[in-house]
Amino acid sequence: THTHTHTHKRANAPRRPAHLHTLSHTHTLPMDRISAISAAAAGNGESQPPTCSGKAYHLKQCCMVDSGVIVATALDARGSLKDKLEKAGKRNFTSNELETFKLIVTKYLSTLSSGMLLDLKYATNARKFIARTKSCGLLLAYEAGSKKDGPPPLTEDWSADRIKKEGGNGVKLLVYFNPEWPQDRIKSTQAFVEKVGIECKSTGVPFFLEILTLDEKTKGKGNGLAYARKKPEMVLEATREFSNPKYCADILKMEFPVIPAFVSGLKANETKSHHGNFAYTTEEAKRHLQEMSRVAKVPFIFLSAGVDMTMFLEMLTLAGQSKCQFSGVLCGRATWKDAVKVFANDGEKALEEWVSTKGIKNLKALKDVLQSHATSVKVMSPHFPSSTL
Repeated sequence: THTHTHTHKRANAPRRPAHLHTLSHTHTLPMDRISAISAAAAGNGESQPPTCSGKAYHLKQCCMVDSGVIVATALDARGSLKDKLEKAGKRNFTSNELETFKLIVTKYLSTLSSGMLLDLKYATNARKFIARTKSCGLLLAYEAGSKKDGPPPLTEDWSADRIKKEGGNGVKLLVYFNPEWPQDRIKSTQAFVEKVGIECKSTGVPFFLEILTLDEKTKGKGNGLAYARKKPEMVLEATREFSNPKYCADILKMEFPVIPAFVSGLKANETKSHHGNFAYTTEEAKRHLQEMSRVAKVPFIFLSAGVDMTMFLEMLTLAGQSKCQFSGVLCGRATWKDAVKVFANDGEKALEEWVSTKGIKNLKALKDVLQSHATSVKVMSPHFPSSTL
């Protein structure tokens, strides 16, 4: 069996500069590496995007060297991040301040992440930093914003080809989906995803497809129990649908097939009773995770949906125990959400202190769990022949 293999190396990938190679994705505090990368970024010669066009090359840039697992940090929030900063700081925040927040978080967390997911609105400096330094893989969000009732708008003046030429190793697209939507809405969403998938395929850049399931009938109703009970079938059907080769998705970024707060038996839920109402036992949650692995035909990774890191780690452990063959995470708020208040109230220096200590600690804990429970992308990806495993 190829499950839980952690010996893969990047084949045929260009060597990194020596000062980056020895520190790449290590478990030491990254201060020396920060300085080295910053020095490289300030140098005269900007590294050009690789001429190699194969999707396999770009996927490898987003995986841990030793395991083939994706440990990526999501930092593509736009309006929601601005709202959180303004709520915490009780004032308006400028675009430049959002750029500063994202650049500082990126400089530190990219030292331990296999990839960083950034946006094309507030992360220009962070994006250029990754493209120059090659501190980790660079994923860019293609959508201009989220839309819950159909295909989202794409960012103006950008294409998969331009994302690749700007140093991107992957194109991320977020769409909402409900298998019970009216057929016209389902078909328009499917056609939209197909078009973006074909665009990425023709460009030779990996397509990271993020699917969020939403049921308007039960969402926000009562204590959330009805919605929680509906979640497994929606996530499993979305996984099954968008695994179809016609969408050309290389990686699915998915929710857990359960809502973690409604799983009984989790330590993180011991203080949450929902008035005694849980939607699933631990064993039922494990069966849903197993089923997700069964229906997926391409590698999939989990998003955190903003849960606390302790809850996220416990759910990833449960996924591993259930033999769910997930290939890592693209985790945002669980890693850095506490930094929002720090930056909003205490500024840049305080943010640097938080990210270089607590942020790094969160990421290390995440890597440790994934080392034990995640499965290499190469096991399910068609871009890696079995002979390369």
